[in-house]
Order: sequence, then structure tokens, then C-alpha cells
Amino acid sequence: MTYVHHRSTFSFIVIPLVVLLLLFGIFSIVWLRSSVRAMEYNIAQLEDQKMKVLKERKMLMAEKASLLSIQNVKNSEDGKLGLVFPDRVKVIYVKKGGSVPYRVSLEGRPLAEP
Repeated sequence: MTYVHHRSTFSFIVIPLVVLLLLFGIFSIVWLRSSVRAMEYNIAQLEDQKMKVLKERKMLMAEKASLLSIQNVKNSEDGKLGLVFPDRVKVIYVKKGGSVPYRVSLEGRPLAEP
């Protein structure tokens, strides 16, 4: 006598559900791994961009320092800046005294009488 095995309705539901969950798990792991890899590439690109910006910032700061250096102000061709070093002969030193006001004049100018 041959034995005929009857499958229950439970096995018709459980086996396909387990197979679907297994496939879903495999694809979700692959998707998660690819997402992490893509995020790593994005982070690397952002770090490269950050390094370029920092390098450009250093270059701009160096250019600013060179433009603001005293040699550029002193040697400007325009001459309209008015930022030149004073001549030592024309500098007048005034000693601090009491509360009396001092009168200072350059050579060659007539002294005014009060």
C-alpha cells in the first residue's frame, strides 16, 4: 500500500513566506551595503572639497597679507595713498610739560605772535 502524504494548508503558507523573507533579507543586506558604500564615496568627495576650500583660503590669506604689506603701500605707483614713512629731519619731538599749550612750526614758516 502506498502512502499518500497530504500537505497541510499551513505548509502552503509558511514555506513561501520563509522563502520571501529570505529573499527580502538578502536584497536588503545588498541594498544597505551599497548605500553605505555610496555614503563613503560622498564623504570622500566632501573631504576633497573641504581640502580644496582650505587650500584656497590659505592662498587668499597669503594674497591679502601681501597686498597689505608695508612694501606695497610704500612702493605704490599711484602715490595718492599718503602712507609714506616720515623724513627724520622733518619730525619734531615735543616734550610733555605742564598744562601750557605748545606752538610748533616747521622751518621756513614765520612764527605767529599771539
